[in-house]
Amino acid sequence: VTCRELTTMEVETLVEKTIQSAAIARAAGFDGVEIHAVHEGYLLDQFTMAFFNRRTDKYGGDLRGRLTFPVEIVKGIKNKLGTDYPVLLRYSIKSYIKDWGQGGLPGEEFEEKGRDLKEGLAAAQILEEAGYDGFNADAGSYDAWYWAHPPVYQKHGLYLHLTDKLKEVVTVPVIVAGRMEVPGLAITVINEGRAADMVALGRGLLADPDWGNKVAGGNFEDVRPCLGCHDGCLGGITPLSCAVNPACGREAEYSLWPAQRSKNVMIIGGGVAGMEAARVASIRGHKVSLYEKSGELGGHVIASSRHAFKDDNARLLQWYRTQLQKLNIEVHLHTEVNKELVEKIKPDAVIVATGSRPALPSIRGIDEDMVMTASDALLGSKEVDEKVVIMGGGLIGCETALELARQGKKVTIVEILPELMAAGLPVPHANRVMLLDLLSYYKVNILTGTSLLQIRENSVELINASFARDSLHAGTVIVATGLQANRELYQSLRDSTSVMAPIGDAAKPRNIMHAVWEAYEVARTL
Repeated sequence: VTCRELTTMEVETLVEKTIQSAAIARAAGFDGVEIHAVHEGYLLDQFTMAFFNRRTDKYGGDLRGRLTFPVEIVKGIKNKLGTDYPVLLRYSIKSYIKDWGQGGLPGEEFEEKGRDLKEGLAAAQILEEAGYDGFNADAGSYDAWYWAHPPVYQKHGLYLHLTDKLKEVVTVPVIVAGRMEVPGLAITVINEGRAADMVALGRGLLADPDWGNKVAGGNFEDVRPCLGCHDGCLGGITPLSCAVNPACGREAEYSLWPAQRSKNVMIIGGGVAGMEAARVASIRGHKVSLYEKSGELGGHVIASSRHAFKDDNARLLQWYRTQLQKLNIEVHLHTEVNKELVEKIKPDAVIVATGSRPALPSIRGIDEDMVMTASDALLGSKEVDEKVVIMGGGLIGCETALELARQGKKVTIVEILPELMAAGLPVPHANRVMLLDLLSYYKVNILTGTSLLQIRENSVELINASFARDSLHAGTVIVATGLQANRELYQSLRDSTSVMAPIGDAAKPRNIMHAVWEAYEVARTL
């Protein structure tokens, strides 16, 4: 929405109201305030950028003129509350605006339309001179939201190369956020003191509110990792919560209490849902045994953790394995459970978390050797050719395409719907937009409104919405057309009074958040 221009008097009123707000904060007992912000494309940020600011009054013009709004705020607060009352600034060093509504990717060469690094450093010096006592620094804008709210595809510490430069030109403290929740990274930055003086955590504290105590005690392995998924926080979930911490945002009513009676609990399936159920049930005092037919805990997340950009999934799996070990949970690998084994063990409660399997479409050629699943490709169980066709443009297909394209392979996504990631669970905005931009950047060929008719040796036959047919060379075809629940064991056990409803993908294939939340809910009520 293009808004009308504020009058000079309206801007001056906003300045005065901000000063009044700071005074109220101090009267309420706050030790300082942070102005939010010359950051992310908010109002103050828009005033500071020539790309947005076309004003001709005192709030426009050159860089100093465009900084008048935030300068008047800090000077007014200092005049009213004293020069020793701390006033910090949330500050985006660089905007990463490639064009209207279009962000620039890491490593991408583009003309910065917002605030580039040179102007960002010059502006910081002017703002420090005006009286700001510190910078809570990051990068990005609404046009480049995946910088201001970094998803899984952004690296940890993505702002450090910017705050390193900021520290060279200002004398006040610099705080840095930006996926800094990995303990080793945060500690290294603080100890070096080069890129920042302090580290700010947001989503990392949603995932693990005890982060500080665990890190202070040296228990890094107990820190539950944030996945950068946005599913529980910015993905539209109300109230604010976290994919891997179901109690986040509802701690009082959703915490864990000891069970009234300890039960022997049998959990079938060692994916994320099974491990979370085992963890929660054990914490509550139940005797838990976990059975997994493969030789490794993790389920589908093992394959997804092989993405170069999903090391947090690997960290989550390691966290679960560590917690299960510390809780002395009985884990049986290479053990496929059947009805006879359940009847022999006679547990008080059975939780079925048998996961899902790929849903393979019934098309000619689906059994060809060149055909594989996304898991096959990621785990390396089958060799992937240089020319790849991916059948299915959901999140799994798109992320697999990105992984292979980054390896230098020529990838085509074939999707029957009019756009990618249109079906299934909504993909949070920052994640979706960045993934689409990355697919374009790595030159992934995208064919929407198109279906695979047939798979032949070294080629596929396609048909589009207009019924026009075409063929495409392919050495590998990856099927990413969804998953189907693996419920055969549950169906054979459902008459038993000890069997709970299936959880995770065994109930309905979705994502990590739903698997964790369902497991937590079932185990906390045992």
